Amino acid sequence: MSDQHGTPAVSAADIEEIRALFLRQATAENAHDIQMMDTVLAHTPPGQPDPVNFVARAYRFWGRAAVIDHFRAVFAGTWRFEPDEDAIRILPLGPDVAHIYAPTRITVGPAGQEGTTHTFLVNEVAIRTADGWRISAIVPVPAQ
Repeated sequence: MSDQHGTPAVSAADIEEIRALFLRQATAENAHDIQMMDTVLAHTPPGQPDPVNFVARAYRFWGRAAVIDHFRAVFAGTWRFEPDEDAIRILPLGPDVAHIYAPTRITVGPAGQEGTTHTFLVNEVAIRTADGWRISAIVPVPAQ
């Protein structure tokens, strides 16, 4: 399938791959697995700009290394990432870019404590890379 310019469009198989990528991210976060988190984030060839970022109300992280360091810090405490799988939406933005939307319960707290749970409307950008679809941007928005 192509768009009106003959550019290959995001296929149904791509949508499934992006959904699986997001769920793999959720698995990595719940397992506090930094190596698995690293595999879901986009990697760029040397000399290319790093497209990975994490922007939230309280902080901003620019670059894959900074995002990984952020997760390393939160994984030291209580951290659960529970998307509502039935509510996940994947919207193609172009042949190599898609928006992921997922209402998600995130529980955070100090190590050894139960933590506090909040609902976020998680928005992410997935990009097609040489290694398949990967996450480029993470933007959690608190749900009110």
